[in-house]
Parts: sequence; structure tokens; C-alpha cells
Amino acid sequence: MTATSCKRGLGSVPQQSSGSRPSRSGGWILPAAAGACCVLAGLGAIAHGYQIGQYHLTSQSEFMWFWAGMLLLSLPLISVIARSATSNALRAALLILYGILTYAPKLLRDPSSPIYHDEFAHWRSTYEILHTGKLFRANPLIPIIARYPGLHASTAALVNATGLNIWQAATVLLVLCHLLLILGIAALGEALGMTSRAASLAAIIYSFNSSFLYFDTQFAYESMAVTLVVWTLVAYVRAIRARSVRERTASCFLTVLFSAGTIVTHHLSAFSLVLFMAVIALVLSLPWLARTRGWVRTASTAWGLTLAAAVMAGFWFLVVAPGTLSYLSPYLGEGLSQLMQDAQGTGAARQLFGASLSPWWEQKFAYLIVVFAFGMAVGGLLLIRTQMRSGRLDPGDRRALLVSFALLGLVYFPSVLLILSSAGSEGARRSWAFSWIGLAILAGPSAVWLLDSNRRRISNWFRVGQYTGLTVAVCVALIGGTAAGLNAAYRFPGPFLYGSEARSITPELLAASAWFSARFGTGHNLITDRYSGLVFASYGLQNIAKTSSGFPVYELYLANSDSQIPSSLLAEFRSGNFNYLVVDRRMAYEIPEDGAYFVSGEPAYLVPRSGESIFRGRLGKFNSLSWMIKVFQSDNYSIYRLSLPVARTGYSSRPPSGRGKLVVNP
Repeated sequence: MTATSCKRGLGSVPQQSSGSRPSRSGGWILPAAAGACCVLAGLGAIAHGYQIGQYHLTSQSEFMWFWAGMLLLSLPLISVIARSATSNALRAALLILYGILTYAPKLLRDPSSPIYHDEFAHWRSTYEILHTGKLFRANPLIPIIARYPGLHASTAALVNATGLNIWQAATVLLVLCHLLLILGIAALGEALGMTSRAASLAAIIYSFNSSFLYFDTQFAYESMAVTLVVWTLVAYVRAIRARSVRERTASCFLTVLFSAGTIVTHHLSAFSLVLFMAVIALVLSLPWLARTRGWVRTASTAWGLTLAAAVMAGFWFLVVAPGTLSYLSPYLGEGLSQLMQDAQGTGAARQLFGASLSPWWEQKFAYLIVVFAFGMAVGGLLLIRTQMRSGRLDPGDRRALLVSFALLGLVYFPSVLLILSSAGSEGARRSWAFSWIGLAILAGPSAVWLLDSNRRRISNWFRVGQYTGLTVAVCVALIGGTAAGLNAAYRFPGPFLYGSEARSITPELLAASAWFSARFGTGHNLITDRYSGLVFASYGLQNIAKTSSGFPVYELYLANSDSQIPSSLLAEFRSGNFNYLVVDRRMAYEIPEDGAYFVSGEPAYLVPRSGESIFRGRLGKFNSLSWMIKVFQSDNYSIYRLSLPVARTGYSSRPPSGRGKLVVNP
């Protein structure tokens, strides 16, 4: 990473004289040894926190150990990166180390196998590519990912090149993507004319977003795509600011290449990228903001690259992945609808941290991350305004680019409101990995200004208080940003917790799936719940019924007897060649931690507020149905072979009454 020379750059400070103090030979040994001790102690503390969590449903001590370890890993590195006296080469090396170490929580969480829902789906798609040699193979867990094979193809290529297994190759690829993500933010800052110090601090601030430690380190397509988005923007900005034909041509080629990589890897990343590029091109087209010598050429370059990315994305969405829009639209549309209902008092706002295992202070810090982001954004905006008024930020491409990224970063604040709606919360969280790119670029120079504001003649006590306050703010941002992203059941290992995807995979479930595949083979169509389906559809290579309003699999479980099972549902099972049923008996007395038995967005009456399972007393019928034959039984799992009849009943699918009874038409 090289520093961009910019005499009037945001975040730049006068170079200090090294003075007459001679450098000590070997003076680096003691700091290096102290740093190594901090790294080892930090990793040990994180591992110890995970070990505590393994045997407790929730414990304050596991959180304390984990965050003590994370602060030991992070704070020393951040403090040296932030120092004005740190050389650019050392700052780059420390940023690389920071990128590697911030992957440690996810790596220590699951070093040998998938644990998150999306990871099982992506494992299955990678397996299909390796064993069939074909892309776009159907995926039973998340159908849309079959249309976006960038991650799967890259992982499969790495498996073939190295001989690693799928999970090992995925880990190597994800560590590389995570490292390049943090370096990409710094490179983007420097491409915008920031000093190495301001750009590196922008990268550190970006790491406080809720997706950084866990969500964008999992084996999922966004983890790779968000890195491609950042490097596309780096090439895009360099193409816009290029002063030679050769540099512009090379940067344009890289922009198109990285754009194509993003589009074939992840839908939301592709949408976000095109939006970013369009906003930047639009702002560059404003004469009063960007007009300088070569203004038309700059705007033309921006619009040309934006159009190229939009055309490629449009082609992919319409021709290769036509189901993308219908897949994504409910996240925003239903989220806004629920938010409006909440504002009008006709809906019920989502309760934040309602069933969270996080301690109270983590939950409070999750709210404070918004305050932290707002303060840094205001500081960045004021700094831009001051430099505009003073003439240090003249009209031109750099001024327009900084304003563009500021606008994109500010999108984070209205998106926070969508967290209050159950339908919009997932989409809001996923948007933060992208809006924080602009927010970090906006905040980097203001962080430098805060650090250097004590250059005036002030008391040592004031300086100590200032650094203490900044350290506390960093701690709050790191903890709060992570807590706002994923709940504790996902972030920490622990004992079995029904209905928590990260804690639902047990040796019993793995053994049941392995037995079934060995006994009956792969490729069967199964009816099962959300959590059993993760293993049967991935490692077991089976195809599971995808529950929806048009295919209400849960009605089979809800029926009290054979006569209450809808004939239309049985006809669907028959036409779909569903020959086996997997039942987890814990459905009869457990409420799922994630709030769904089959699929997110299933009818609310399936998880009653009474805390008693609606399936209580309804699963025993499977042992008496003449068209079901039990072929497997363990402590919690039963597997039945189906010989489906064509049922004719007057069953009407309606929400049960308050006492949990179904309504049957006469």
C-alpha cells in the first residue's frame, strides 16, 4: 500500500522533523515482543471465552473473555496505525496484520465445518460443481445462489489446485477476501487523495460495521462480493482521476473486470455497486461541484463505466438469474410497509434483543454504535465544509467524489429504522456492509483531525482525557457494531439450542443423515423442518421441500389426523415425488430460538406467544398413518417412507384458535 501524495488532502498533517534524537539499534525488539504477547494473549482469551460458552447456555464471563481478547488484538494495532510518526510501510504491515487477526473470531468459532445456514447451502453448491463439473446446479436450501456461482467456482478451483477439502479451501479464500477488504478500504481512501494515515483509519472505522467480524467472514457469497465491490470502486475512482491515457485504460479495464466478478457472485452487492457508481457519476456531472479542466472527460468516463456495469448486471438479472428481483423485493417492500404500520399504530414494532443471550452492556453498546457513526459523520461533513470554504478543497473530481461517498455513507442512518420491522431487519443489516464504505471514507479524515487537535498548547490532563475518550469510543464501536449484527447464539458456541441454526447441528443429526444416505442413496426429495434440512440437504445431498405460502408444508405437521391433511398438499407431495419424511420430536415441545420452524416469514401462529409449541400432540399421528412406514428411529429423529394417497377432505387452512386447535369444515 502506497501513500498518495496530496498537499491539501483531507486528513493530511505537516510532516514532523525527526529531530536530533539518534535511533537506537534494535529499538524495535521490545515493542515487537510486547505486540506478540498481546496477540497470543488475545487469541487465548477469545478461545477461553468460546470454551466457557461451549458448556453454558449463556454466561457473562464468556463475553468478558472474548472482548478482552478482541481488545488486546485490536487496540495496540489501532494505536500504532493512528500515530502520525508511524511510517507508511509499517502502517501497511500493521493493517495487513489487523485484517488477519480480525478473522480469528470466525476461524476459532468453526475451524473445521459449516455452522451457519448459508454456509451449508454454499458447501452444497461447491460440492455440485466439483462432482459434476457444471455451474448453476439447483440448490435445495437457497435456490437463488445457484445463479451466482462466483464463490463456488473459485472455491472449487482452489480445491482442484491445492488438494484441500471444500472447507479448507473456503477458509483460505475467505481469509484472503477479508484481508483484501480491509486493504481495499485503505486503497480507496488513498485513491481519493487521503494520506496513508487517514485512509488506514478509514479502514479501521469500516471494521466496526456489524458484518465485518462474523457475517462477511462466513462461507457465503457476500463475503467475497463485498471485497470485489470495494476494489471495483478503487479502480473506478482511479479511472476518474487518471491523468494519463495509459492509467485510465488500465483502471477502466480493472473496473469492468471487478464489476463482472461482483455481478456473477452476489445480487445485493451488484445492486449496491451500480447504485454507488450511478450516484458518483451523477455528482460528477454537477458543474458547480465538479467543473474543472477536463470535466467532460471525467464525467464521461464515470458514466461509461457505470453504464457498462449496469448493462452487465441487467443482463445477468434478466437472462441468467430472472428470479433475483422477486427474491429481493420482499426485504424492502414488506419492511417499509411494516414500518409504516408501526408508525401509524396499526402494527407491532419488532422488539430489539427480545430473546437475545447478549449481556445488557452489549445491547446498550449496539445502540451507541449509531451515536458513534453519527458523530464521525458530522465531523467528516464539517471538515469537508471547512475545507471547501477555505479553498483547500477546490471544485473538481476529488471534491465531487468526496461528496458522493458522504451521501452514500449517510444512507446508513435511515436504514437503521428498518431494524424495527421484522421483514426489513435482515435487509437493513445486509446494507450496512456497503453504506459503511461511504461512512468510513467520510470519517477517516475526521479521526485524524481529532487525534491532532491536541497539537495546541493544552494541559497533559486534557490530552490524557482526550485519548481516553477516543479509546472508549473505539471499544464501544467495536463491541456495539458486532452486537448489532448477529445474536450471541450465532457468535458463540454453546450447548444444543433448538431452533438456532448455529447450535442445532448435533452428532445425532449428522449420524441420521449419514445413515439415510448410506441406506437409500442421495438425491431423494424429503419433507422436513428448517434445522434438520440443513444437514440432509448439504452433507446428505438430499433435496428438501421448500416451504412457502403456496406450498405450506407445515400443514402436514399441524393436522391432528389423516382426514385433516389437505388433499391439495398431498397432491403437491405426490407430484413432487416426496418419498420420505424426517421428524424431529422436539418440535412438539420446543419453541425455535430463531422464531421459525420451517422458513423465515412463515405464519405467525406457528410460534404462539404462549410459549407452548403448537405441534404438541400432533406428531404422533405419523406412527399410525397407513401410508407411512418408519424406517429409522433415534432419540429425537424419526424417518418415514411415504406411499402417498390422494386424499379428499374438507380441510380449510386457517390460523388456529387461541387454544391452538385447528378448524375443520363440515
